[in-house]
Amino acid sequence: MKTLRYLLVSGVFCSVLLLASGHSVADVRVTPAGDTNQVQREGKWSQSTFRFAQASALETRTDGASLTFQFDGTGVAVRLGAQDVPAYGPASLGQLLITVDEGPPLTVNPQSSAREVLIAGELDPGRHTCKVVHRSRRGLVGCRVESFHTWNDQRGTLLFHVSGDENAHLVDCRAIVRQGKTVVRNTLLRNWLTGNCSVTGLRPGDEYTVQIQAVGWQTARSEEFRIEANRNTEIPPIFLRRDPATVIERFRFPRLNQPVVRRPGETFRARFLGFDAEIQSVQLVRRVGDAVISRQVPFKEDPAAAYYYDREMIVSIPEGMSAGAYDLNVSVLGGVRTGVCRSPRSVHVLAEYPRDPVLMTFGHLDTSGQYQAEYLERLVEVANLAAPDFVLCSNACNPAYVSGALSKLRMPWVVNFGNHQFPGHEKWFGDPVHLVTVGDQLSVLNFGHPWHVDTSRAASLLADSSDQSLRVINAFEPNAPETLLNQFQVRLIHDAHGIGKKVMEMGKTPTVRVGKTNSESFRLVRFRDGRVDSCTYAGHETAPIPFGREAELPISVQFNQPNDGTAVVNRATVTNRLRERVPRVQVVFVMPGGRYRVTGGEITAQVVADGGELRILTVSCDLPAETSVVVNVERVE
Repeated sequence: MKTLRYLLVSGVFCSVLLLASGHSVADVRVTPAGDTNQVQREGKWSQSTFRFAQASALETRTDGASLTFQFDGTGVAVRLGAQDVPAYGPASLGQLLITVDEGPPLTVNPQSSAREVLIAGELDPGRHTCKVVHRSRRGLVGCRVESFHTWNDQRGTLLFHVSGDENAHLVDCRAIVRQGKTVVRNTLLRNWLTGNCSVTGLRPGDEYTVQIQAVGWQTARSEEFRIEANRNTEIPPIFLRRDPATVIERFRFPRLNQPVVRRPGETFRARFLGFDAEIQSVQLVRRVGDAVISRQVPFKEDPAAAYYYDREMIVSIPEGMSAGAYDLNVSVLGGVRTGVCRSPRSVHVLAEYPRDPVLMTFGHLDTSGQYQAEYLERLVEVANLAAPDFVLCSNACNPAYVSGALSKLRMPWVVNFGNHQFPGHEKWFGDPVHLVTVGDQLSVLNFGHPWHVDTSRAASLLADSSDQSLRVINAFEPNAPETLLNQFQVRLIHDAHGIGKKVMEMGKTPTVRVGKTNSESFRLVRFRDGRVDSCTYAGHETAPIPFGREAELPISVQFNQPNDGTAVVNRATVTNRLRERVPRVQVVFVMPGGRYRVTGGEITAQVVADGGELRILTVSCDLPAETSVVVNVERVE
């Protein structure tokens, strides 16, 4: 069966046809190892699909277990299943002895090899038999076999190595192989134990490049190379730099996951590692595509709050500052300490505070690597269109990928790490217990521990939010002490890991519990008059909004011209595939400078980017259920 997958390639979501049983792409035939018609098993094998992995594999830990695959062709490769992620799961440490037609065995060590392994490439045309036998190696066992790849002509193999910043968290990546401008392979690869990568079954030829994508890292692209028949082409190692949107440089607070939310004319405190350097300037910077909106802002240092490396200041947001998520940059001058202290996406400027806020919630998404992070990126795209006032994510896994995806949100957010956490998430997200306030109404306590631990810090933070009338908790689990919920009149607790009814009332306030039903959905929680008004889908008692891993976006936008500031006229078709209305959807247009008129929606914000050549328009429209709305923007001369 053919399966469509929507991927972000060079900044554009597009559909990519995945290889399926019996389907050929560029004349490479892919047969899943689990295909019982074409692959015979001996010994104990089990189907293994690790937490929303892209594809399943056959797994064994039995010495002597084997797979036999018969095929027609001149070449065959075996694709191994991915290693379990570093935080949990046993690695594949056994040994594979692979033969074709009773020939000499090829020894493959999954512990060190790339995921795609060429077995034979110069076979005579006709029928052949490939046998894979698992053997223990000095007491070490385990292997996963995902698929067999075959072809009928001369092919070559690409070999390379991928590593990067925060290499301990870099699990896998997406490789897009092009010949000229044509995409010939789009696949997940990388053995995280070694960084080894390979792509088999490539046609001989020139003008090849490979592009490597990992959510949270900057995309890298190789120089051109040539593929030769029946040879391995090895290109220089590829190193991925972290996405600057995820890198905190010499900052204590505010920071990712602990933002400040303010209106123009208000102030906030910032603490950074300024040492004894001279503070030259403080700047707020946000980016929309290629457009940059920056503003140098006034500040006043608080010398009494300084200690050793740390400096603290009170920063003022000027009147007229446009709404959006900003990086906070502090430029300092002082010898080797000269540079910029930077806290990305840490300051959210709002034109007005919400009176009846809307929250988007999701969790337990198992974002451990690239494929799962691509799903989280798609959820972020939905959030940016639905435009909730705040996003709550509970029970995340790999902070390197999670920070990359969530950094694209246009609104404030918090995330906690629960039972599937990767060690070291505090580097990105700070203390697991903290509070974010939004004006004089909304406060969000992020609580990343089970509730059997000491809750005094949570109580202290909630007490500090006495000016806010609407208190919300984003929790790992829902069983908070009712005394805590009652004392601070908590209106909502969101969780992604717990038993019991997923939507229910708790305590005297009452507190509405909104929990994760599955890992392929989200909720839009709407408040009215300080209480939860709705939090389920299409009037159901408990159901969230469904969003399958391979499904179309439930809310999407399609521009008829590139949305990059080159077109003076653009049209956006905004589609709602849900069975309920979605109000105040926001579409952001990047246009050339000038004045504009809009039909099909209302301009709610506009700002001129640095240099005056680009204008950013935010257009709001209501989306009726199962309907598309067309928004037209054109420049008025």
